[in-house]
Amino acid sequence: MQRYSLLLSVLLFSSVMLSGQTREQPRTSPAETDFAGTLCFLSSGWMEGREAGTRGGFLAADYIASMMQLYGLVPFGDRDNPDQGHSKNHGGQFAALQSYFQDFEVLRVNAEKATLALVRRTSDSESELQLSPGIDFELKPGPNGMEAAAQLVFAGYGISAADKGYDDYKGLDVMDRIVVVLDGFPGHADTTSLAWRKLGKYFSDGHASWEKKLQTAVGKGALALVIVSADGRLKPYSHSPHNLKIVQSSMNSVNTNVPEYEDAEYFLPGDTTMLKAPVIILCPDAMNHLFSGTGIFPAEFEDRAAGDLSPASMPLKEKRLKVSVAVKSESLLVRNVLGMIRGKDTTKSIVVGAHYDHLGIRNGVIYHGADDNASGTSGMLALARKWSEHGEMPPCNIIFSAWTAEEKGLLGSSYFVQHARGNPNHIMLAINMDMISRSAPEDTTHRVLSIGTLPSGERLRKMAGDINLRLSHPFVLDLWDVTGHTGSDYGSFIAVKIPVMTFFSGFHDDYHTPRDVAAKADLEKMQDILNVVNACIQEFAGNPLSE
Repeated sequence: MQRYSLLLSVLLFSSVMLSGQTREQPRTSPAETDFAGTLCFLSSGWMEGREAGTRGGFLAADYIASMMQLYGLVPFGDRDNPDQGHSKNHGGQFAALQSYFQDFEVLRVNAEKATLALVRRTSDSESELQLSPGIDFELKPGPNGMEAAAQLVFAGYGISAADKGYDDYKGLDVMDRIVVVLDGFPGHADTTSLAWRKLGKYFSDGHASWEKKLQTAVGKGALALVIVSADGRLKPYSHSPHNLKIVQSSMNSVNTNVPEYEDAEYFLPGDTTMLKAPVIILCPDAMNHLFSGTGIFPAEFEDRAAGDLSPASMPLKEKRLKVSVAVKSESLLVRNVLGMIRGKDTTKSIVVGAHYDHLGIRNGVIYHGADDNASGTSGMLALARKWSEHGEMPPCNIIFSAWTAEEKGLLGSSYFVQHARGNPNHIMLAINMDMISRSAPEDTTHRVLSIGTLPSGERLRKMAGDINLRLSHPFVLDLWDVTGHTGSDYGSFIAVKIPVMTFFSGFHDDYHTPRDVAAKADLEKMQDILNVVNACIQEFAGNPLSE
């Protein structure tokens, strides 16, 4: 009898060990079959382009939430959501359920009417030139209307980088004035110039965006920002068929098969970081009128700045701009979709996110957004499934997130960061996936993978490099500094100093066109990218899971 007991004990022990080995060594990295169907469905016509706040956007959110529920993720959205119902607790009282949805409102702002006039005042006269909206200028409104007649101030490229020895605003008073700046940065048109060699990468990474220039101008008290280009490449026009036809007739490179995409401006209500000034883009003829008689020649300024990094900012004493903008604001309901796998240490979290919204329907044509960003969303869900199927608690919480309104200005991830339950500093790392299923035209081998981190993320960069080398066919890694960039949802996290890893596989000619469809996805490349992402999650969290 003891013999049989001993044999039974050995068999049971062996069974437990084998079971443990199976549990500890699952195939945790997603295969093509784990994400291909989801990518196709999210970018299908049923989703209507998944624009935030539209029927297609809500259908996509419902689908993502259903997948999170199917995979066993814990809801991490709002509490007591009426759509989710209630359940009785043991005392017979109703207890609020957690939802997968994080609902919030955004402001959609359209300029109903905009007038612009250039005013030149001399000692004995004043002349006024009315500009035509959509032909002479394009306006991106702030959340409020505007009525102003203010002096114009030329501020070079609108860059303030005193720590690098360049400051267009040095000694310049722009309080209650309208600032005029050139598009680009010193040396942007000449990679052999002194400016490019000395600070080109710094300027292009951190200071060249219109958002940054507006932020700088508003921070110094400006009422509005006017942007011009020395080479005339900024050509605003009305999106009416008449004016579009005029512009296209002189711009042979315009692809007339692609419907023009036009959008409103979107804001988070009550966001104290919200920029409240409009941006005005002038066409070349209007720019020439603006600078006429001032002694400023934009092309000469560009050459000088590229050669010796010398600003030449100055008030345009005889020039004023009259601006009148009437806006229509409406509130729009949108939602993030959030699910979580609880960790052993519930005070620390890793966020794995991707935006699920795209551009919707324009002129009756669906913008499918397969790569941008059904790819990142389906990849996030595939990772959630694999981590949930593993069955063991990870070392920390993993929050799987589908962001809305990224295309409207990172609004979904911004709202999440601003309303994070508990201390947002408990988020140790935010992983972002945006466009991970295609390649840039110049990437002929389809093996370039871009990974962005903060400068302090040396551990993350080394980790990614080591993991990449384990692939049978490693990527050519483009490791870059996200400082100053806000091109995707990682920007919301770096704004509050949370470490990030953002994964991106390259821009292509179908970007933001109706041609971005599932049939063009490179599933093999995407599978390898998810392999890298998955291994980064495991190693960063200190989880001993292996393939």
